[in-house]
Amino acid sequence: MGWFFKDKRPQWVRDEERKFIEAANSLKTLHVTPEGGMRIDPEELRDQIIEAREKYKDLVTR
Repeated sequence: MGWFFKDKRPQWVRDEERKFIEAANSLKTLHVTPEGGMRIDPEELRDQIIEAREKYKDLVTR
């Protein structure tokens, strides 16, 4: 059915969306409620933020 509803967005937008989906799928404690809400363990999120800060700290100047 994908051929019928061709995605007309630019490739970079589709790439960004794919990256977001992959990042969300990699979360170990992500839970989706039957109503469509999402929950994640705040500790996991905090750990990922700290890891990202360390990884990219050379890109930020103060």
